Amino acid sequence: MRYVVRSASPVDLNPIAALLAPEIAAGTVLPRGVRADEFLVAEAEDGALVGCVALAPWAAGVVELGALVAGMKGQGVGAALVRAALGRAEAEGYSAVVALTGAPGFFERQGFTPQAVAPHQLARARLRIARDEALDYKAKVCAACPRLGGCAQTLLAFPLHAELRACA
Repeated sequence: MRYVVRSASPVDLNPIAALLAPEIAAGTVLPRGVRADEFLVAEAEDGALVGCVALAPWAAGVVELGALVAGMKGQGVGAALVRAALGRAEAEGYSAVVALTGAPGFFERQGFTPQAVAPHQLARARLRIARDEALDYKAKVCAACPRLGGCAQTLLAFPLHAELRACA
């Protein structure tokens, strides 16, 4: 099946929510609000959405890739969405993309690198891209999550500039 990756529009909000619902119920995607300006979608030739991914600011210069859902497993939809998200993040001037995921192998195949350090350490020491007021953003979000006790998410990073990738 053929598909195109594009920016989401307001008419995509309900179909995005429908794509996310079973993944949220299964615990593979965290619950989140759906805003068209944060999402990219994969649209099949018949107009049906077959995948989505969100990009949300994490800290100064860093954007988080989340809510990745590919309805057509093994068809390259997830990889295409990640490539498009990386391109969008770079075009918007971000220095790095991070992902918290239970499927680190997929992201490693896309060029992401697992991080053994906390998000604030990554931002301050390795990429030097965050300011102190932004460092604890994700920790606050995680602290409020009802799934925190059983969380097995891995932090991965993708520096968007060659000089940063050399340090990763």
